[in-house]
Parts: sequence; C-alpha cells; structure tokens
Amino acid sequence: MINIDSLNTIVCRPALAKDKAEVMEISSHIWEGGDYLPHVWDEWLADPQGLLGVAELGGRVVGVFKLTMFQAAEWYMEGLRVHPHYRDRGVASHIHHYVLETWRRMGGGVIRLVTASYNVKVHHMCEQSGFKRIKEFISYGAQALEGSASNLIPSEMGDAQRAMDFVLHSPTHALSGGLINLGWVYADPQLKHIQVAIQEKHAWWWRGDVGFISIWEDEDDGELHPGIQLVACPVESLEELLVDYRRMMNELGYKTAGWVAPNEPEVISALGKAGFQRNWDISLYVFELKA
Repeated sequence: MINIDSLNTIVCRPALAKDKAEVMEISSHIWEGGDYLPHVWDEWLADPQGLLGVAELGGRVVGVFKLTMFQAAEWYMEGLRVHPHYRDRGVASHIHHYVLETWRRMGGGVIRLVTASYNVKVHHMCEQSGFKRIKEFISYGAQALEGSASNLIPSEMGDAQRAMDFVLHSPTHALSGGLINLGWVYADPQLKHIQVAIQEKHAWWWRGDVGFISIWEDEDDGELHPGIQLVACPVESLEELLVDYRRMMNELGYKTAGWVAPNEPEVISALGKAGFQRNWDISLYVFELKA
C-alpha cells in the first residue's frame, strides 16, 4: 500500500552520483538551457568542505542546492533549482531552511546568497529567516576601446600581499561592500584570489600605485567576456580607470568590457562618463546572515 504522506513529504539529502540525470533534467529548464550547473556538477559533488544536496518528493529529485565554504566561518548558498512542475509546493523553502540548519551545524559564521531583483518570494524567505540585504549590483558593459592602455601595468606575484592591503583600504572597493566578484558569486577577498588573478595575467596596477584592477571571464555562446573582479582607486579617479580598463580589454583581444557594479551614485556616474551602459533591467541582491 502506498503511503500518501511519503508522496507529499519533501526530503533533503546529500547528492549522489546517481542523481545527475535527474538534476540535469531540472537544469535544462534554467535560462533556456544555458544553466552553468552541468559544468560544475562533478566539481561540486567532489567538494569535501561544502554540501551538494537534492530535494526529493515522492522519490523523485525535484530540487538541487549547494552550500559552499569559502573559508572558515564564510559560507555561500548557491545553485538552488526547483523543477518547474514542482514550484509553489514549498520545495525552495524546505531547501532554504535545510541549508541554514546544516550551516549552523557546520559552524555558522556568515552565509550569503545572491538572487535577482524580481525574485520577491526569495526576498521574503530571506527576510523571514533573518537575512539582511547588504548590496545591490547592476550589470554594465561597453565595447572594448582602441587606444593605449599604458597606464595599466601587470601585477607581479610578489605584489600580491601589497595589492590585497591596497584593495582592503580602498574607498572604491568599499562601495562594493568589501566583496569580490568570483563570477556571479560574491565573497570576502582572500590573498589566493589575487594570486590566481596575477597568475592568469588578469591583474594590473594603474598609474603606478594609484589604482589596482583584476578581472574574471564569463563565457557566453563560446565567447569570453571580461568583468571586473576587484577595483581599487580614489573614487574621483574611477572614470579614468574604467576608460583604461576598456583599452586594456581591447589590447587583450576582448570585444567587450563589463562590470557587475555596485548600485552606488558615484559608481553609476563614473560608468556613464566612461561609456558604459546598463545590460539588463534587473539587478542582483546580495543577502547575508550572521550567526
């Protein structure tokens, strides 16, 4: 005899390799099939410090989620997906609270998540569980610009700690809430992030030591688009640095220069003067909870 209660009970558990096919089916409905989850599934499944999990309903995988540890006491909730046929049945809420319980059990600290400005249900869910919205980011872009980028000099590995200290004391970096963009993921900057950017030749000093900038790459339809990872300079110099950033991207062979920038008046003004335009009507909200 079928247990009716079991058909209506949502169960969250760690993901298993055998779940991949069902998770990929869920992923196929995200962003018209352009979801990044298929590219990170194996990496997430092998993560020894975080948790890749799924939600089951009636024995079927109907949701997926990831709890990521960046460093001791810093966590990130990402990758939450619910199959479209099972939305509005409390799956996302169940996952949300399961992740929070797991996070607290694993040590707590601070946990963040990013969601789109239109996801009102997620906003309410976050607020009800104690999260605070700490930052709003907006995607801007411009065509790469011809001209000399000689004001930007590649950073060397020996500069990494100096660059880290420079960034952490920069008023422009503070406008980003003190966060680094790791590719649509926001975290506290660590020395290793700057070291990786330098190793990949994605970090530069600007006008000697007046400014510092590093980038990350986003792939879209097989083409790489650079975005600002960290930027540090006097606020009044931001416009000039952004123009030189466009020139450097042209020298490197990119067609565009982007920045998912903090929604701050000084930043938006500098972007406009430097020739950047808003890419989307939506923005990204960063929510944070501390324990």
